Amino acid sequence: MIEARRISKFFSIIHDDGTAGGLTAVLSVSLRIEDGRFVSLLGPTGCGKSTFLEILAGLQAPSDGEVLIDGQRVLEPLPSTRKEMEDYRRRYRFLSPIANSLFRDRPKHDIAMIFQDYAVFPWMTALQNVLFCLKLRAVSRADRESMARKYLHMVGLTGSENKYPSQMSGGMRQRLALARALSVEPKIILMDEPFAAVDAHTREGLQADLLELWESTGKTIVLVTHDVDEAAYLSDEIVVFSPLPGTVRNRLKVEVPRPRRRNHPTLQAIKERIQSIYRYDSDHAAEYII
Repeated sequence: MIEARRISKFFSIIHDDGTAGGLTAVLSVSLRIEDGRFVSLLGPTGCGKSTFLEILAGLQAPSDGEVLIDGQRVLEPLPSTRKEMEDYRRRYRFLSPIANSLFRDRPKHDIAMIFQDYAVFPWMTALQNVLFCLKLRAVSRADRESMARKYLHMVGLTGSENKYPSQMSGGMRQRLALARALSVEPKIILMDEPFAAVDAHTREGLQADLLELWESTGKTIVLVTHDVDEAAYLSDEIVVFSPLPGTVRNRLKVEVPRPRRRNHPTLQAIKERIQSIYRYDSDHAAEYII
């Protein structure tokens, strides 16, 4: 289970006139996501949803709050006061250099993240990309190739094992990124607008493939998107973010049996409700400024 508790993220900025200022990207977001759920974070561009996703992944530290996965903290907030810094140093002063070296570079296999920009190694073939992840997992040399081929088969890339990313379409490169994510056997897959760069037809095919993988593996998926149709079609629940500073505006359960029809009346009603929320927020944007 993922549990985010009062997550806030503040960035320091320098204005054009040279004065210092700040930007609150995420403000006091609390969210609980049960195992095996498909949840979408939906909102307008620049509302903090990608920042929040990176905090869930441990790629950014929150300015305030904490994220727990199965009761274990993902990453501690950065110390922001002298007292917090002293407490932090006191807590970890007994860790030896050897202990630090053991824990610092230990990969996190519970979470995999897929980005919009095809985060694969361009100098490696599809097979080599997945083999690299399996090597990081310390999978035995004898088992790596068969396992890598299995994951490529799961995402529909059988026959493309020896292609380089430059020889693949955008959809194929995103399938390769998904195969890499699956190869680390994560409990949770976090996806930051993974289908934004492909055409509409390819996007629908990738959505169908993702649903098939999710149903067959039972993994928890958290998807950041600004596409209302995508969120409604894929999700068990949609978390709607407000404009900056990003807060949880609404939570909508999508109680439509699977497989779904994209034009299902309930999905249409959910999409219309979200669009009405967007229109209201656009008309009242000044009320969100803090």
